[in-house]
Amino acid sequence: MMVPDMRWINEVITLQRQLVKVYCDAKFTKLTPFGHSSHVSLDLKNLFADIFVTTKDTRNHSLEQLTLPDILSDLQDITLIEGEAGCGKTALLKKIAILWASGCCPVLSRFKLVFYICVPLAGKEQTLSEIIREQLVGCPSTLTEEHIGEILKHFENQILFLVDDYGVMDFLPKTIEELILKSHWNRTSVSVTVRTDRRRKLRQYARTILSIHDFPLYSSIYICRQLFSHDMSRVEEFLLKLISSKTFQSALKTPLFTLALCVFWVQNPKEKISSDLAVSKVYLLHIMLKYSKENEKLEKLVCSCGELALRGLLQSCFQFTDEDLSAACVNSDDALKVGLISKFTSQRLQARYAFFHPSFQEFLAAKWMSDLLDSSDTFQKGISYLQQIDTFLKVFGRFFYLLKYSCTFSPKIASLIISHLFSLLNNSEAFDCQTDNNIHLEHHPDLICVEQMLTLIISKPTSYRFAMVTHVLLRFSIEASYEGNSLVRSAPIILQFLKGKELTVEFASTDMTIYRFLKDYPQAFALIRSLKVSIQGVMKAFKETLFRKEDLVPYWGFPTVEEDYSSAFQLHPDTHKEINDHRRKKCIDLSVFNFTRGDHNISLLKVEAAGEIIEWETVISNLSIFSPLTNQIELEVAETHGFIGRLKPCIEKYRDTFVKCSLYKVELTLAEQELILEMTSLRCLRIACMQPPDLIIRHLDRFHLLKELTLDLSTESKIIEILPDGFRNLHFLEKIFLNNISLKTHSFRLAQLLGSFSNLTSFHLNCEICPEFEKIVAALSQNGNIQEIRMQGFFAENQEIAILVEALPFVEKLEVLKLPSGPAIKEMAIPIILQFQYLPNLTNLHFTNNSLDDLSLLELAKISREGHLRSLQTLDLSVNHDITQPGWRDFFQTLDNLPVINHLSITRIYTYQFKTDPLTLKALVQCVSRLHSLTFLVMHGWLLDDKDLKMFNAMKENHPKAKSFQLIWQWISPICPVV
Repeated sequence: MMVPDMRWINEVITLQRQLVKVYCDAKFTKLTPFGHSSHVSLDLKNLFADIFVTTKDTRNHSLEQLTLPDILSDLQDITLIEGEAGCGKTALLKKIAILWASGCCPVLSRFKLVFYICVPLAGKEQTLSEIIREQLVGCPSTLTEEHIGEILKHFENQILFLVDDYGVMDFLPKTIEELILKSHWNRTSVSVTVRTDRRRKLRQYARTILSIHDFPLYSSIYICRQLFSHDMSRVEEFLLKLISSKTFQSALKTPLFTLALCVFWVQNPKEKISSDLAVSKVYLLHIMLKYSKENEKLEKLVCSCGELALRGLLQSCFQFTDEDLSAACVNSDDALKVGLISKFTSQRLQARYAFFHPSFQEFLAAKWMSDLLDSSDTFQKGISYLQQIDTFLKVFGRFFYLLKYSCTFSPKIASLIISHLFSLLNNSEAFDCQTDNNIHLEHHPDLICVEQMLTLIISKPTSYRFAMVTHVLLRFSIEASYEGNSLVRSAPIILQFLKGKELTVEFASTDMTIYRFLKDYPQAFALIRSLKVSIQGVMKAFKETLFRKEDLVPYWGFPTVEEDYSSAFQLHPDTHKEINDHRRKKCIDLSVFNFTRGDHNISLLKVEAAGEIIEWETVISNLSIFSPLTNQIELEVAETHGFIGRLKPCIEKYRDTFVKCSLYKVELTLAEQELILEMTSLRCLRIACMQPPDLIIRHLDRFHLLKELTLDLSTESKIIEILPDGFRNLHFLEKIFLNNISLKTHSFRLAQLLGSFSNLTSFHLNCEICPEFEKIVAALSQNGNIQEIRMQGFFAENQEIAILVEALPFVEKLEVLKLPSGPAIKEMAIPIILQFQYLPNLTNLHFTNNSLDDLSLLELAKISREGHLRSLQTLDLSVNHDITQPGWRDFFQTLDNLPVINHLSITRIYTYQFKTDPLTLKALVQCVSRLHSLTFLVMHGWLLDDKDLKMFNAMKENHPKAKSFQLIWQWISPICPVV
């Protein structure tokens, strides 16, 4: 390096003072990314948040993460700093200049001069000295091009140029281009910031490539805390929302989006909303303000970007080509200029475009779909887009945020969308849970659990899935109506939807808007069939989980499978945890809604308590609000000890309104049993998975209106002997379910009792020994109303099964039949099957637990083909491990004439699984194609490979239930298989 003479030293000192003065001035240190209209600025002198920066190699691979000191120490030659618009590039360069001017940053003291140059403010033909005079030191300066040349020559790498926004303009000042190209010759240090779409040309000259990634979440929090230190309640609400929404967290991917939220707060001081939607709205608003002089052109650009965004969402596409932009009439240069999209070029054969964040793409798509639906000229196009969202998995998965955002634009749009969603309940194909890809889950991880639960719910019986989907639809619609201020228009649609349905609510903040709706529209109480109040505590085991590890391994061992078939086992270890996390939500106090008995009362109140409840006082207080609003209460308690006792005041006051009491795994005290005995108007009593409550059983005759009795005990119990003599006088009894009952000495008494119930329609029996089986069968066959018989757990003798065979023709109203297993049943299976010709109403048939062989299975298929099972809806042939693949093949080839069957189960336990023979699979696929109403085929234990699944999928395309058909063959297991 040449030694400069005093003249140039003095010139540099003078220039240095001028630059320090500029960099310490508020005009330089304050950033106003949305213009002065936003009233929000950042003073970089006092506020600078960490950004996530990594070095990259020439192949665009990240190498290592850098801190700010790392960046400052490595500023030499050409440093390329790339990142999307709004990621903090300008702030970083200005912060470097401010730190240098402060004199308190030793690592920057090696530079005599630091020039910050904003490329868009430079003229195409301006010289370097003119740019510096105009942007930094002022026009009166005597700085000339000669001075700049000499300074660069004498001070070389002691000069740092900070070149901001390279490539933003259509042209590049020649002086700036020469500065970069000749930096290796004059040995000056140049740091250049550039958007991702303009980096290709610069990369070949850069010594170091730095990439700014997504803004750290803690930095977003830091900015909000600093800017709103005077309003910590707002910051606290922001943090709570941030914790609960991963989508909101990811939406704050740039400092610009974080500042957009702050702008929203400043402009709406009474609103404390913190959401991804608010971020997108404010960001677009201030783009419009920033380019207000081009308003008409910008509006057209936003519309075309909306078309691109919507097309992309419908195709699960988040990156676009030039052809995609052309098809949507998007001018790429204009869209890049205003900051609607980003462009990525390095290491690609062709450029790729993307919106800054999927939430912003969803917002633009929602805005555009709303515009289409709002105009008579484009209404049909908008409807065609909306109708593509035709399953509940799409509604609450891929398109959840699109629909949510769309409802905020106008009451008209919200009512249209809500009507569309409600109409899906009338379409069985809307329950289709097949999905092409899960790319949206990468952007919205909070939807993963939602989709898993929805898939599980949809695979459940029709009534269950209908109730659950109704609840989530209703909650979505009410929340969207309140958030979009469209309730006046949407309320009549919601009320009509509620008519005749069961409304489920929880004592949790998630259902606050439903309670608010009920307060605003109390007529809803009279419209609904029933109100179910769900009180969710912490469950020890979630009832919807298929298996638990401790249940499986001791009996069956670990599953083993070949690698090609390992997909037959799906591991879901966290489902229980996620559900309990959901159930820990704080219980809300409903007294603020002041529900009172009036003209709009509840026809039926269902109270469902599950798990260990902590906030007892609030729960009981809330129940006391609803209890006076109805004349009928159904009570269901599962693993909630002490609930009956705490409900004592309510039970004593409204004892005649209790019509159902269901208890699952509950330890009852004597006092609680006495309280239940006071519910003398009970129509239904269910006791399951618990020790027999002797006091209740000895006084069952008090429930003189009882229609349904379930005694499903945890251990084998001799309860028949302690039933009161008055039990036979319960003439209204229609359903009796007995499980784990000891009948060693009292089966004859049970047969006598059954003869007393002329209205009996359903009888379930599960016991180990049934000595008087033939007398029980005789009692059932003499009852002309029997519609359902389920027997299991014991092995009947041949002569007893023969009596059953003779009795079957006499129960001609029979709809549901499940027979006990054992050698006798297998031996007599064909005679039993031949009797089905006398049971024209049979809808549910269960032949399980090794009760069939190849011959009897084929006979069953022949009976169906002859038309004797035309009413059959469910056929369960699970756990028949003695049936061979040729036996199954013959069955599938013969089975036919089942016009309404919707559920077929052929599951095998995983220790008896087999690889499906191609001929057997072909026969099965052809069989399913003939069953036009089939929607569920359950075949766990049948190992399928990719070719097998392709065959199924090909068949499904032409199946009448293509959209709702579900092939369930994968074990959802808490343990990994041995591969």
